[in-house]
Amino acid sequence: MVLSLFLSSLRLMFVLPKILWQFAGMKRAINKGKRKFRKSLIKNGIPKELAEELVKDYAVVDELLNIKGLLRIAKTTTSWHTEHNMPKPPKAR
Repeated sequence: MVLSLFLSSLRLMFVLPKILWQFAGMKRAINKGKRKFRKSLIKNGIPKELAEELVKDYAVVDELLNIKGLLRIAKTTTSWHTEHNMPKPPKAR
């Protein structure tokens, strides 16, 4: 029993950094895409203020992948009383 618990925690120590590294890679790719999108909009004559608003709409996936959002989803799926812990749906823009 103790050995299986030890092996499970050891496995988690190896898997967790891999998951975090993949998460960081996704965030990096999203941020790079936002920068390129903003740069191309400004290059093609869109005002900077409008380009910023369009980039915010483009980054919906980035809002889904933030740490607080992931923790909130994990909390609601693991709770016994999920109807009380349901996250509010995002506001329409």
